[in-house]
Amino acid sequence: MRIARHHQQGTQEHRISEALHPAPDYRPTCEWPEDCTVQWGHGLVPAVPFFEAFPKGTFIRGEGTDIAEAERNAFDQYLRHVACDHVWGRQRPGGELYTNGAAFCRKCGGFLARKFPPLRPSGWWRKPLSSMEVWHLRSSEGNAELNEIMDRKYPETRESRRLTARQLRLRYNVFGMSGDEEGGE
Repeated sequence: MRIARHHQQGTQEHRISEALHPAPDYRPTCEWPEDCTVQWGHGLVPAVPFFEAFPKGTFIRGEGTDIAEAERNAFDQYLRHVACDHVWGRQRPGGELYTNGAAFCRKCGGFLARKFPPLRPSGWWRKPLSSMEVWHLRSSEGNAELNEIMDRKYPETRESRRLTARQLRLRYNVFGMSGDEEGGE
């Protein structure tokens, strides 16, 4: 298991975290996987002790009367997640439909961030680029050094980033940019 850097004494993240909102001293006790990052603390409103774990592709949060109980609750969720033969759907149990690609297991309530391709409304691309989309297009096309860094750091997202830039370029070529964008290409 990897402990989040803001809990590791001596790191810059820890110094900043301690200055803003000191975290309680705690050492996890459950057998989390090696590639799982964990963090803990007290919620802001209301101040409920929590423990969060980030196993590959998912997010688990446990709450309790203290952080140890919150960790046990999170670990119980993790064990259910690992043991489940999942049936994934886009709708959160008892809640709204997620169109961003997230999935929820209908059996154990587990979560995956990128299970499905995002749903787009029909005709979503038939409009001029917003100022944020123009900025994204310019940074993806005009900053080779940033692209190389991103490719090295996040190789699994390379094709997705290239596809997004291509789609933005096509929309720009056909529909231009919205009137709130200054300058131009």
